Amino acid sequence: MDIVFLKSFIPEFFLSISILSQLIWNIRLVTNLNYNYPIIEKEVFYQTIIIITGVLFLLSQLKIEGYISNFLFTNDESTKTLKIGLLIICIFILGIVQETFSLEKLNFFEFFTIFLIALLSLLLLISSSDLISFYLIIELQSLCFYILASFKRDSSFSTEAGLKYFISGAFISGFFLFGCSILYGCLGTLNLNALSLIFSFSFSNFDYELKAAILLGVIFITITLLFKIACAPFHFWSPDVYEGSPLSATVLFSIIPKVSLIHFLMKWISLISLLASVNIFLLYCGVFSTIIGTFYALSQNRLKKLIIYSSIAQIGFIVVGLSLNTLNGYIAVLFFLCIYIATSILIWSHFSLFYLFQYKTNNFFGKESSTLFLSSLTNLFSANKLWAFSFVIIFFSVGGIPPLTGFLSKIFILSEVVNNSSYLCALCLIIVSSISVFYYIRIVKVMFFEPTKLESYYEQFQTVFYYSALDSIYLIISLLLSFLIITFFIPTTLWLCCQYLVLSILNL
Repeated sequence: MDIVFLKSFIPEFFLSISILSQLIWNIRLVTNLNYNYPIIEKEVFYQTIIIITGVLFLLSQLKIEGYISNFLFTNDESTKTLKIGLLIICIFILGIVQETFSLEKLNFFEFFTIFLIALLSLLLLISSSDLISFYLIIELQSLCFYILASFKRDSSFSTEAGLKYFISGAFISGFFLFGCSILYGCLGTLNLNALSLIFSFSFSNFDYELKAAILLGVIFITITLLFKIACAPFHFWSPDVYEGSPLSATVLFSIIPKVSLIHFLMKWISLISLLASVNIFLLYCGVFSTIIGTFYALSQNRLKKLIIYSSIAQIGFIVVGLSLNTLNGYIAVLFFLCIYIATSILIWSHFSLFYLFQYKTNNFFGKESSTLFLSSLTNLFSANKLWAFSFVIIFFSVGGIPPLTGFLSKIFILSEVVNNSSYLCALCLIIVSSISVFYYIRIVKVMFFEPTKLESYYEQFQTVFYYSALDSIYLIISLLLSFLIITFFIPTTLWLCCQYLVLSILNL
């Protein structure tokens, strides 16, 4: 049975072999004296795109479903769909990652190889059905991200970001293993299917000490998952790590892991549904995350940190939806996740492109590039109306202003919170969301109405340079902007897709 089931992992085997082949081939190439030790990041970028496209093709042709012995890994229609979605997201963001990678002059082809290893771990994470297999895979993914965070070796900020990420990640891994050891000592298994069967029985006949120990183990594991998705109050690592990491690594951190981790978190929360105190804990964490993300974003002048704290607030909505532990709540979470990923790709794409434009403008005038502040967007409307309107659509969608899909994604979660009789929580989320609109409107004010200071005019990136390498990125941006507008008027298709996925994930 296991040999037959291993055929369902043909895409992962292909990706593993491709990573090894890419690494060996490129090492031989860059160390070849006959080629004068070439810089090959563009070639490696195209190799990576071809490899991901090959994995995507193999996944689309895959027909085998099942599970490996002891349910360590399972493959079904939902895992296949999520893997395809993850690969499409990777293709969407790789173009802008390559541009920022070249701009920062990293010039190490290993960046894309390490990224593929992280992608392999995230694909396996989607199929994981055991806490031990989850731990081994998430450590592989974390190790890759530690390296990517400190990839800019001549930057003290990048080195500090990688060190902070490593220390905090190692600390939280200890929490996870401690929770697993408690759970295994109490119940004798760490398999999600077996745990689901055990948790389906009432705990009323259990001893108080046993129930307390199980609850403690579950809390530790849940804290680890919240840490990985940067939900407050376990978000302390993300602002400094994202800020100090190279921009190309930050784009990967903030988008790609969310699909696999939230999928696993959804399976974990549905499994521990009888522990009402855990759901309350998640509800408080979600509300607290929206508050922390919103109020810290209000005081930010750096564009990058504002985006980071805004994403922490958005993650809070996802955690609140998961804490409800209802079918419609899970569907609303997946709907919100789709919109969150689309807007995140758009935000980081615009940020990266503007950083590129600023670099080229300053390079033309013989000036050094600097950090992008909100003031860098001063009077952007008069310089380029199309980019200004694009920013308006993105940030208004994140702020939940109609007629954009971000409004619907928040409304769906809020309606489920109200249906769950958590009126105080719903009121708090509405108030915090209203406050968060302030810093989005502030960006619009700077772009449209802020007067330009003549003495700092050339420090701005008012000129948009065009070259054909960005054509595909412009196309992706146009498609995602259209998606944010059209889905508001026709949300049924996306809602039905999310409903199908949730029913498949929960085996309903």
